[in-house]
Amino acid sequence: MLNSRRSIRHLQRYSEIVAIFARHGFGFLFNHPEPGPRFRLRFRRAPQQEVPRDADNLAVHFRQALEEAGPTFVKFGQILSTRPDLLPPSFITELSKLVDSVSPEPWDKVRALLVHELGQDLETVFASIDPQPIASASLSQVHAAVLPDGQEVVIKVQRPNITTIIDTDLEILSALAARAQASSLGGVSDFIGIADDFSFTLRNELDYQREGRNADRLRESFADAADLLYIPKVYWELSTRQVLVMERIRGIKIGDVAGLDAAGYDRHKVALASASVTVKQVFEDGFFHADPHSGNYLIMPGEVIGLVDFGKVGYLRDRDRLDLLRLFLAAIQMDVDGLIDQLARMGAVLEDVDRNRLAYDLHRLLNKYN
Repeated sequence: MLNSRRSIRHLQRYSEIVAIFARHGFGFLFNHPEPGPRFRLRFRRAPQQEVPRDADNLAVHFRQALEEAGPTFVKFGQILSTRPDLLPPSFITELSKLVDSVSPEPWDKVRALLVHELGQDLETVFASIDPQPIASASLSQVHAAVLPDGQEVVIKVQRPNITTIIDTDLEILSALAARAQASSLGGVSDFIGIADDFSFTLRNELDYQREGRNADRLRESFADAADLLYIPKVYWELSTRQVLVMERIRGIKIGDVAGLDAAGYDRHKVALASASVTVKQVFEDGFFHADPHSGNYLIMPGEVIGLVDFGKVGYLRDRDRLDLLRLFLAAIQMDVDGLIDQLARMGAVLEDVDRNRLAYDLHRLLNKYN
C-alpha cells in the first residue's frame, strides 16, 4: 500500500513538473521519460509553448520554470548558476537571479508544528513569540521570540510536510540525471554525481540538529578568536530535527557599506576580519561555513563578525587544503605558470586547453586584483 501511494505521488508530481517545463518550452527534456510506458503515454503530448529560441529568452524561461517547480528546483538552479562549465553565460546570469524567498506559512500551522516538536504549550516555553516571521524561505521560516529569562532568540522552523515534497523531487531529479548520463550528454559532465551531491546537501539542510552541531563546532574552533567571530548559542533543550532555537544577534550586514560607514565601523578592519575568518576555516580547520552571503555575515561592535545560518558547511581533506594553499601562493606570487600547473594537478584544466590563452587570461585577472 505504501509503495502504491508513493508511486501515485511520484506520478502526480512528475506530471506537474513536465507540464511546468513544457509551458516554458522545455518539454523536449521529457520526450523519453525513464519511468515506463505509462509515463510516455501520458506525457508525450504535454502542451509545448512556442518559446523563441534565442539564448537569453530560453534562459529566462528556464529560470521561470525552476521557480514554478518549487523549492527543490530553485535550489538546484542556484547550484547550476555556479557551473559555467555546464551552461552558457546567459543561463548563468539568469539563474543567479533565483531567490530563495517565498510567502510564509500561516501561523496556526507553524504553531501546531512547534507544539508537536517541543511537546508542550508555547506559553510555557517562551515569554513571547512573534507570529510574523522575520524571514521566510522555501524550506523554513524564522520567528523572533523571548525566553522567560528575557533572552532574545530566533526560532527556525521547518515548513510542514516539506520533507515529503523534497524527497519526491530528489528521487525524480535523480532519475532525470541518470537519463542525462545515459544520453549523448553523458560525456559533458557527471550528472549523476551532481544530483547525488545536491541531494546530500539538501537533505542535510533539513536536519536542524546537524545545523546546531555545525554552529557548536565553529564556535569551539574560534574559542580563542572572540575578537574575530561570534557564533550564537544553540538552545538544545528547545531544538529538534525540525526546530532550531538560537540566540538572537544583531548587526549590520557586511554588504551594507553605507550602514557600516554610518555606524563608524572601519571597513579595513572588517575586511581583515573576514579574510582571517575565511583563511582559518579553509586552511587551518578544513571545516567552513559554506553559505557566506551578505545576509549571513553581521558586523557587530568591535568589527566582530556575527555568523548565522549553519545549514551549509564544507569539509576539506589535508590534501585538498595543501592544493588550495599552493594555488593561493602561486596567485600571490603572480606565478602564472605555477598557477596553471597547480590547476592541472587539481583536475581543473582540461588536457587540450590552450595554455598560452589561459596564461594570458590569468595574467590579466591577477593584474586586475593585484
